[in-house]
Amino acid sequence: MYFCYMRNNKSVLWLTGWYPSSAHPDAGNFIVRHANAFVQSQVNREQSLGLVVAHFPVYSFWRMLKYGKTMVKPKPEGQLMAGAELLWSPVPQFGGGILGRWVSYQYYKWRVGRVLRQWVVDNGLPLGVHVHAADKVMRVVPGFLDYCLATFGKRLPLWYTEHWAIFNEVVFDGFGKRNAVFKGDMIKLWGRVDVAAPVSLHSHAQMQRYLGGAKPFVLFPNVVDTGVFRKISGLEGTKVNEVFTFLHVSSLEPRKNVAGMLRAFAQLKLQFPGDALELRVVGGGSERFLSEARTVAVALGLLHVENPSIRFMGNLNSEAVALEMQKADVLVLFSEMENAPCVISEALCCGLPVISSAVAGIPEMLNIENGLMVDFGDEKGLVVAMAKAIEANGTWDREKIADAAQRIYGIDAVGGILNESYRNLM
Repeated sequence: MYFCYMRNNKSVLWLTGWYPSSAHPDAGNFIVRHANAFVQSQVNREQSLGLVVAHFPVYSFWRMLKYGKTMVKPKPEGQLMAGAELLWSPVPQFGGGILGRWVSYQYYKWRVGRVLRQWVVDNGLPLGVHVHAADKVMRVVPGFLDYCLATFGKRLPLWYTEHWAIFNEVVFDGFGKRNAVFKGDMIKLWGRVDVAAPVSLHSHAQMQRYLGGAKPFVLFPNVVDTGVFRKISGLEGTKVNEVFTFLHVSSLEPRKNVAGMLRAFAQLKLQFPGDALELRVVGGGSERFLSEARTVAVALGLLHVENPSIRFMGNLNSEAVALEMQKADVLVLFSEMENAPCVISEALCCGLPVISSAVAGIPEMLNIENGLMVDFGDEKGLVVAMAKAIEANGTWDREKIADAAQRIYGIDAVGGILNESYRNLM
């Protein structure tokens, strides 16, 4: 007869499709913030829960062979607080073509499944499993849960949070445009979910629509480090000049519709020729996106050599982004599709009002007291909204905006939601 000793593991296991790495320094940084919020929620609890965050990044086999571990190590942006540990195991991929993709797919399932099974043998069963950004890791979840049940006789509860804005047909990689294997893996994962933990109600509704079947859910907002993103007061927050500043923060990728925003800003300048207006653009997911945005700005006359009305700031760290938000008058986001953008919750926690396209979960984040919304792609509507923001200058209650946002997106609030959800099902 076979006996298996099950050790007592008081940790939750997170399986993450995204995580900051040397190749993708910003990927999944919000997942790290979620993890740290949960860890902080366990401080001083009599029966605290631990956290293990597992990530299995994929890299070209030949690049891994050439550069070794220096290429795949986690970035400082992925720093977890004490009370959490990182299980990190890179997986090689074997090229394109049907054969290469099939080999890569099968090898990923085998390799990641093996690592997870060994982890359980060494550490004991976790209290539950939470998938963040399913991506490739969704392939192994059903098999891993079956292994735990067959080997240890215990069914693990499963939570699922999707940060990906793919449950629509607007973006180029929307769910309906994916291949049958991808769809099948995600539907299988959804079938095993006990509690969905969406970052917005819209996201949950779309997941149910595409994946089928209603699921119990707990709303799990993106977390904001309110020690960094906060309202400044007194002299510290006084504007140094009379320029009205619009701020945009993003990767500048196509779905952010930066070109449309720039065209609207150019039209706004024509309406307010005597006013000092400035658009500050922070970010740039790649040199290509940044170059494309600069080209549009030059063509619109916004990057005049002597008196530019737009400034491209490049990528900034969190503290520098927060400072830009504290100094700006309005954040502008004109995306074709989003989920529940972290940049909006961060801006609101700084007391910065927001103008945004009304897509996905954004209408759940904005109201007449903290911003304005326009239809996506409506450049004329964006011009009108930006003009209203100028006319309303000084009337926004930035203290009230910040206080309300911090009660929703603060570390204690979000960490407490996860803690309660886990304990209710465990």
